[in-house]
Amino acid sequence: MKRPLRWILTLCGAMSVALVLSGCLFDSSVEELYTLPRLPTEYTELEGQINTILSGGMEYAAPTGGRNIQSVQMVDLDGDDSEEAIAFFRKPSDEKPLKIYIFHANDGVYQPMCVIESSGSAINSIYYRDLNGDGRQEVVVGWKISADVQAVAVYSIAQQPEQLMQSTYSRYTLLDVDQDNIQELVTFRSDSEGNGMAECYGWTGDAFSVKYKCSLSMTMAGLTAGSVVSGYLAADTRALFVTGVSDVGEATTDILVYKAGTGLVNVALDSRTGLSKVVCPDMALKPQDINGDGLIEIPWPGAIFKNGDDASRLVIWRQYDAAGASREVETTYHNKTSGWYFALPDEWKDRFGAISSESGASESAVTFYVDGNPVMAIYSITGENRENRAARGNRVILKRQTATIYAGEMLSVDGYGMGSANMKQSFHLIINEWSTVEN
Repeated sequence: MKRPLRWILTLCGAMSVALVLSGCLFDSSVEELYTLPRLPTEYTELEGQINTILSGGMEYAAPTGGRNIQSVQMVDLDGDDSEEAIAFFRKPSDEKPLKIYIFHANDGVYQPMCVIESSGSAINSIYYRDLNGDGRQEVVVGWKISADVQAVAVYSIAQQPEQLMQSTYSRYTLLDVDQDNIQELVTFRSDSEGNGMAECYGWTGDAFSVKYKCSLSMTMAGLTAGSVVSGYLAADTRALFVTGVSDVGEATTDILVYKAGTGLVNVALDSRTGLSKVVCPDMALKPQDINGDGLIEIPWPGAIFKNGDDASRLVIWRQYDAAGASREVETTYHNKTSGWYFALPDEWKDRFGAISSESGASESAVTFYVDGNPVMAIYSITGENRENRAARGNRVILKRQTATIYAGEMLSVDGYGMGSANMKQSFHLIINEWSTVEN
């Protein structure tokens, strides 16, 4: 017996709860209260269509990464305000085992519209984007062809899907590179000599092909250990921050921007070496908007405070401009062991110290010093009775997580410019994933 679609059951449960909360079942019996509402006919028939496919030797093969990872996804591809259903299958015995079925609703009834097939072992990712501005969404699929090869392809959807392009890739992202209000596909891969390169695909005439390309300072092995972040270099300048990590722990960042008449340009290049000059020891931190000004900053290592390792350290964040020049805009104290960071006031930067300690059972503390004087402490509190311990004495709760509460306490009367309100605003949890790359 085939399992029903997860999203259908979710719909049923939500409808039941809504009816209970609205009071619509006030006069109903207990049995009626827990009877699932009747599904809309088109969804019932869609489930039947999918079960028929599964009974023919197929199995579900949901995308393994990206943002869309459901086995069945509902998306309006053609812009008619009616959602298509996209389902993902594998038939191991076929020459092209990976299959994406697209169902279109005709008069409220879902019927198979077309099938996209590929060789390979898995579907890495799928995205839906209007890549030519016609109001219809193309389908972007990352295929895992083998253990060492993956390919990204773009399809225009009709009764017979048309493959618009295909390329091998290490990573890819979708964004409006040249800010013409139409998104492009940017792939990162090795060229014939093994050097890293970025290729930007978009519409040129009536074909979806390479519009711009740019060499990278890193290999694809380095990029696999690094990150791709899209954001703004300046208020009107979109950029890709591409970071690779070498096998000796060195992080190199290329900053790719679009320049009219030229295409993609790496503004981080050193004119003497032809490689990026943004190179520093890797701290497992990605470029991000650390100070909330809408622009991306790149992390540089500062002082280390704990036994010579980097579990507790200062991080200096630099903003870059379109000429490759940089300036410091923020300094943070990062405590990776406890999973938080703190934005330091500018006047503390060269006067700051920190000491980590155990402050009780299931409780650790970091004490901040300015000019050698204790100013404040931040506590990471776990275990039983943590709510009461977090509010003990003059402590202020900063953040709550499922198993941990973070609290702060002022230790100095004047606070060296820091008060409880500022302490809350300056405290943040470390976000492990800060990447807008699409796969």
